[in-house]
Amino acid sequence: MNSNTITLQGKDLEKLIMEAEKYFNTTRDNINIEVIEEKKTLFSKYYKINAAIKFVPELDKMEKLLNSLEGDLKVSEKSRVNIVQDENEREVEKVDSKYEITVDKEGMEAYLTVYPPISGGKEINKEDILAALEEKKIKSGILYEDIDKIVDEKKYNIRILIAKGKPAVHGKDARVEYNINIVKEKKIRITEDGKVDYKDLSLINNVDEGELLATIIPATEGVNGEDIYGNVIKAKDGKKIAIPKGRNVIVSEDGLKLISAIKGEVKIIDNKINVFPVHTIEGNVDNSTGNIKFLGKVVVKGNVLTGFTIEADEDVEVYGVVEGARIISKGNIILHRGIQGVNKGELTCEGDLIAKFIENSKVYAKGNIQSEAIMHSIVYCGKKLEVLGKKGLIVGGEIKASDEIKAKTIGSPMATITAVEVGINPDIRKKYDELLKEKNRYNENLEKLSKAVDLLTKFNQKGELTEDKKELLNRSIVLKLQTQKALEDITNEIEEIAAYIEDISNGKIKVENVVYPGTRITIGTNCMYIRDQIQYATFYRVSGEIKVGSYEP
Repeated sequence: MNSNTITLQGKDLEKLIMEAEKYFNTTRDNINIEVIEEKKTLFSKYYKINAAIKFVPELDKMEKLLNSLEGDLKVSEKSRVNIVQDENEREVEKVDSKYEITVDKEGMEAYLTVYPPISGGKEINKEDILAALEEKKIKSGILYEDIDKIVDEKKYNIRILIAKGKPAVHGKDARVEYNINIVKEKKIRITEDGKVDYKDLSLINNVDEGELLATIIPATEGVNGEDIYGNVIKAKDGKKIAIPKGRNVIVSEDGLKLISAIKGEVKIIDNKINVFPVHTIEGNVDNSTGNIKFLGKVVVKGNVLTGFTIEADEDVEVYGVVEGARIISKGNIILHRGIQGVNKGELTCEGDLIAKFIENSKVYAKGNIQSEAIMHSIVYCGKKLEVLGKKGLIVGGEIKASDEIKAKTIGSPMATITAVEVGINPDIRKKYDELLKEKNRYNENLEKLSKAVDLLTKFNQKGELTEDKKELLNRSIVLKLQTQKALEDITNEIEEIAAYIEDISNGKIKVENVVYPGTRITIGTNCMYIRDQIQYATFYRVSGEIKVGSYEP
């Protein structure tokens, strides 16, 4: 805990906040209050809070300083005007060419403006320009050819670059070049007779013992630069990276190659390369096996009986039928024959889910879902849901997908209540709104910092800053750069999320054959109840209204 944070505890929350105000010597508007513990007893309450000073007080001090400096500046300007008036009243005399050299705040560029002589004064010449540079202590990156051109062409009243520093060249960060496919798209193939081929999924990324998995490209050193004063500008060396070695992986002697130690399936987890063996159950998951919990991939050649659970850090693949069981996977779930959940079955995965059929079950998949039929189930799909094959049927229950739903038939001739929905993920919307508020706060802080830096720099160039104010200028510049970087990162994240929201808000529900009455279509915040059969249709949203168009394959 640092001096910017204090932990307080007591029975009265308001008194605790007032105590924090007194500790930080500021108002509660400038303090972040976090209640970390709240207990209720029969006669009273107990609170424990964290209080942390916000970024704002530093800015308030700067604003007060700015107001004072602006007043000083006005007095200085008024004095300068009086001096000019007095000089104009004097008798005109010969004035030589004047040389004004300005330098950017990074000390990387110097500009010359030459003012013409008056009443026959001395014309522009190279020696005077070089003397002006020497007076400014500028000795590196001088553009002599440009100076000669200024003198030869007598360029007056023009701001021209005459010295340019050499910027530092930062080194490149180390990186990993993978020799394996780390991005896999999972697709299923439909045969000519309309059946789904669940054998040819190509989901497993197999490697042999001794196979090269990845090569590390080392970081490079930076090349120092130099400003116009001859000061060295330190370059940053490229960042090194930790060797992404996971389970069953060995590193070569030179430390640049990652090699598989076993035969198995390769996976990238937490940015580390791992090779996992596969846990195979030749029969059923039943009393003979008990519940299954495995760090790698699980393959079940038989059925998964009611009441049992499979938990796996990788994919789960079942060749038989899943009954009223629970399957939880951090990878994908592949059910070659499907699930008959008898209102007890649950499937949860962080990847894609592929099942021949889903009936009377609860399903949650962060990725895509592909099946031949979904009946009387509650299904949430984080991306795209497709019901393919001969039936292509969705009937009963609630089906929700973030991006798109595609089926042959939705509902039934008996008007079975069936709800299908596409649209935005609420967690993403909440994060988007929070980022917008954070961006506004950073913009306000950046505006105040920019004003402080500009004004302090102006006084510094005139040599009118005390040592304390120079230190304040340096801190202000650092804070400004940090704020600009944070604002840039937030803006990029907002743009990415906004694009995603726009895509899924324009999600579609595609029906190749027919949608029956009793079906409710929801897209985003709009809803449509189907009262008559609709064939070969695509449902989409335009201007806040659900439209029905022709079927889009």
